[in-house]
Amino acid sequence: MLKIRRDGRKITVETGSGKLTWNADKGGEIVDFACKNEMESHKLLSGSDTICGLRFVVDGKAYNLSETKSKLTVESSDNERVVIQNEAKIAGGSVKITQRYEIFSEGAVFCEQIIDTDGKKSFTLNEISMNVFLDIETAKSAKWGYFTREPWYKRDYSTTHVFYGLDLYKQPAETSCQRELWPLASIDLGWDKTKFFSNKIEFVLDEWIGFNDAPRQYTMSCGGKEGNKWALHWYIFHGTQMKISEPVRYRNKWGMLFLTSRTQSGKGVDPAYRNNVLGCRVAHCMYPYALIENQWPWALMPIKQVACQPPQLFKGNPDIKRVDEAADLGANLMIIHQFWMRNPGTNCEPPADYVVKDPKWFKAFVDRCHQRNMRVLTYIRGCEQYQMYQTWFEEYMKRDWDGFYPDWNSPHAMGFTKTSLLHWSSYGYFMYLRAMRKRIGENGAIIGHTGFPFALSQSCLDAALCGELSIKHDELLTVPESTAYFSCFDCSGAHLIGGNLKDRAEFSGKKAAAICCAFGMTGHPVLEPGVPFAKASEYMRPLWNAMTSLPGDIVKLHNPAYCPTNAVYCKNFWLFPSLWQSNQGKALLLITNLEDKEEMNGDVLINTEELDVPKNSKLRILNIRGMISESVSIKGKSVKIKNLPPHSSCVVMIE
Repeated sequence: MLKIRRDGRKITVETGSGKLTWNADKGGEIVDFACKNEMESHKLLSGSDTICGLRFVVDGKAYNLSETKSKLTVESSDNERVVIQNEAKIAGGSVKITQRYEIFSEGAVFCEQIIDTDGKKSFTLNEISMNVFLDIETAKSAKWGYFTREPWYKRDYSTTHVFYGLDLYKQPAETSCQRELWPLASIDLGWDKTKFFSNKIEFVLDEWIGFNDAPRQYTMSCGGKEGNKWALHWYIFHGTQMKISEPVRYRNKWGMLFLTSRTQSGKGVDPAYRNNVLGCRVAHCMYPYALIENQWPWALMPIKQVACQPPQLFKGNPDIKRVDEAADLGANLMIIHQFWMRNPGTNCEPPADYVVKDPKWFKAFVDRCHQRNMRVLTYIRGCEQYQMYQTWFEEYMKRDWDGFYPDWNSPHAMGFTKTSLLHWSSYGYFMYLRAMRKRIGENGAIIGHTGFPFALSQSCLDAALCGELSIKHDELLTVPESTAYFSCFDCSGAHLIGGNLKDRAEFSGKKAAAICCAFGMTGHPVLEPGVPFAKASEYMRPLWNAMTSLPGDIVKLHNPAYCPTNAVYCKNFWLFPSLWQSNQGKALLLITNLEDKEEMNGDVLINTEELDVPKNSKLRILNIRGMISESVSIKGKSVKIKNLPPHSSCVVMIE
């Protein structure tokens, strides 16, 4: 929800996850910025620092945009979007800067930035740079990373997929500098009320082009800690000099996303906190889809994508009874993978057609899911925007209930529109995700999937499905901090991929299930031919049985690992409480030991005044198969844990 305030020559815009102030007396720069979560606000700009810190060196003299005055106006505003126009001149009027800001309620600001020279007076240009300094001195936890234009590829069984390179999970003191314009740099921050990260700040830049088409070797990006601040520098022109004697126009688009954990559900929830799949239990229906033919598109269709996968030759649709099979075991959300399409495509080569292959079967399957009170999410691809022009959702699905499962949910996959090593459309992808959300309705559901989720890819979604790339398996499952970082809990809900393939087997193991309990996640057991869903979902059953014991709809998650809360507290690092609030005046507490070898002891304190439960509510231990009730005792509003085994959980009802 957006709020806007004008105070003289200042304009302040506030969302659920941040607050920004522009000042016309400081060149129209952002002079105040604070990130927010459900309980706290943390100021990240101090002293004379500004965003984007635009700086020029002309004829050997430095000019900062913040040292001049500008014309700053609000073009338009409503509850979802504010547009601000800024115009200024520097260097005696030789350089004009025009900036058009768009601020969105999800927690994003994008700026189309144009630099013009009039050619009336020649000058020597030495530097153009954007310089951000965030004050992170009070942060307890901080990690940063960036994407690079240097290509990185994933080799499937039949083809190669090209992405931007990644350098992630870096200590603030680790600095990096490269002769290019990074498309993305981000920092994850947490303070005293969370174990790990509660807020993610992400900067994006669309184009890798130099001023006046200068060789790209004269661009540069640098990041890392400088003093007690985290710094990001984008040098649009640097390392040489250029004589400017004619009119020149340079355009680029940059943005900043300032997101926080998504732990609320229900009508009217602020989009900065919205997660419509809280506590969901997923059956991920994956049936073979390929045909062997010598004509397009099937001539391009791989029959499998990883070596350990059996050939994915279409043999028919799942029986409608499989919906009941999944629902009877507790599933309340069905993902229908790509086999539902007449031509399911394969990551743009060939492109999918988003036409229902078997309308009679599809309608019966979706209708049966609805009869069993299950949401339905259909497989789509983030790199195939044209799916928005097809009409299957409007014909078969329920708005404000069903939704999408966008695979390749990222603008840095090279199949996305015009994406290349020189260009990506961060703004375009954000607007695509907003349109996707509006299509399904505010109460619909979207679970995105890509190799590594990030703030832009998750900005309008409910959750990310993590674990696609084998190189990320260790980071997701080894230690809790890396689980928190690579799952992006500080900007999204998160799920773990199913372990149906050999290279993902650990994702269906005991530790993966414990991580789900600890962080408020779920796994994605696969509904596939020849495998009873009881077997596929066995590792999730204790968690699912615990969740189904909580009546009503889940409207809030309290998890002090990444979301500040006064409702639950535990001093022991390895004991992870996750507290679910329903809309029927009850709450469910899971406590998990994430230590790999040692039993754990400790107290978990509950403050029922922070919960929507009766004033005289009591705590009750639940005996659920697969959970450890003998390690728990209750004393008032304290849950005492004794000798809880590694990767094990216990469950308490608050009613």
